[in-house]
Amino acid sequence: MPLLILIILLAVPYLEFLVFMEVGSAIGGFQALLLTILTAVIGVYLIRQQGLVVMNRMHQTLQKGESPVEDMLHGFFLLIAGLFFLLPGFITDTVALLLAIEPIRSILGKVIVKNIRTAFYKGPRGPNGPGSHDSGVIIDGEYEENPDNQKNIDHKE
Repeated sequence: MPLLILIILLAVPYLEFLVFMEVGSAIGGFQALLLTILTAVIGVYLIRQQGLVVMNRMHQTLQKGESPVEDMLHGFFLLIAGLFFLLPGFITDTVALLLAIEPIRSILGKVIVKNIRTAFYKGPRGPNGPGSHDSGVIIDGEYEENPDNQKNIDHKE
């Protein structure tokens, strides 16, 4: 997992640079720079408006006494989208725009909640599949306490 994060951290700026150069050669470097700034400004404004809507929905959900998990996930995705809009580049702006679309956020939220529930309810993965705890030999037996035959372990007789 750390290697994947490192690859992403190195690949994204490189890919953003390549895309920026292609767009710059097609429409001009100054226009590409202005387009990047414009998408950041419009994107942050859009995320701010949607964030306020999500906060109001979350407040109403809490007033009803229900769990605001879905709205919290929407807020999390909007936060990520806002950060991506602030990063210069067309790839991050595209990802941010996708995260700004409510049905896509709903689908991603449901997938994440499903995976979290699966991880918590099935338990760790053992050698016999999810939830198995195969530790080797299983000893099955019964016992009965007999208060008349108890010995004090600390003192030898």
